[in-house]
Amino acid sequence: MRHALVTGATGFIGRHLVRRLLSEGMAVKCLVRPQSRVEHLDGQDVAFVQGDVSDTSSLQRAMQDVDVVYHLAGLTKSVSSRDLMELNHKGTRNVSLACSRLVSQPTLVVVSSLAAAGPSVGSQQRVEADEVNPVSHYGHSKRAGELAAMEFATEVPTTIVRPPIVMGEYDLDVFQWFQMVRKFGFHLAPGFVNYHYSMIHADDLASALILAADRGGRLTGNVEDNAGIYFAACEEVMTYSDLGRLIGDCVGRPHARMVHAPMLMVWGLALGCDLWSRIKKSPTLFNLDKAREAAAGAWACSADKLRSHTGFEPAMSLENRLRQTAEWYIQEKWL
Repeated sequence: MRHALVTGATGFIGRHLVRRLLSEGMAVKCLVRPQSRVEHLDGQDVAFVQGDVSDTSSLQRAMQDVDVVYHLAGLTKSVSSRDLMELNHKGTRNVSLACSRLVSQPTLVVVSSLAAAGPSVGSQQRVEADEVNPVSHYGHSKRAGELAAMEFATEVPTTIVRPPIVMGEYDLDVFQWFQMVRKFGFHLAPGFVNYHYSMIHADDLASALILAADRGGRLTGNVEDNAGIYFAACEEVMTYSDLGRLIGDCVGRPHARMVHAPMLMVWGLALGCDLWSRIKKSPTLFNLDKAREAAAGAWACSADKLRSHTGFEPAMSLENRLRQTAEWYIQEKWL
């Protein structure tokens, strides 16, 4: 039996990955902090190991007798850009360092983000060979994490997976789109250009991560080399208008309208949210960093390389995944 360690197992994507690993017969350890909420993992055959990505000694203990480490722990939003860099950069470096100190190094799969590469140009989908151009604090922190992993690539067999927008059961971010369309009958889009976006369901991302560990290429340590780096996304790309209409159909609002917000209004809302988050000392879903990404244009990427190297294929179309997600939100009375 193979053994896996998952950091960030209590998060949205982590829940899906743990379930998939167990279904494939893996023995799973979950790195959890003392304050972590683990109720959703209760009843599953996992081992909880107390530790933190800021503590390399706890990481090394957790990694004993492990074949694969899936590093998912990270921040997508924060009141401070320093906190993003602390966890997304230093946390990844600590995980890589801990792997390198073991007698037998496990395979390391690092979950990064399309934000680390940057927006796509025009109607073209980003590919791994494109020059990176992060535009947000989040994107820069995830790119810094990638570079940290590259430092240890000659010692630790490492693969980086960059997902775009991730949706699915338990997600709170894309849920806001469903909730707005369900409640108000419109889908809000930043600006007046109908850019294209890539998405992936968390179950399909879990499959991609497992395939990347088993069959993917590895980093070489050369910053200019894209070996061992993969985008993981559905084949279909959609505009905000496409998404709004489809979500409306999924939640019983077949005539949902698309409302375009001027970027000046988007920046004003983002500034207000940022100020409010600093007062509350708690991050908001939308902020100036997300506005930077919204203003940057399209966010589309191709999973052709991952498909070619590992045989990755999403289990369902993007449309069916959106319907599945909507049905779960309704069934669980989130909507």
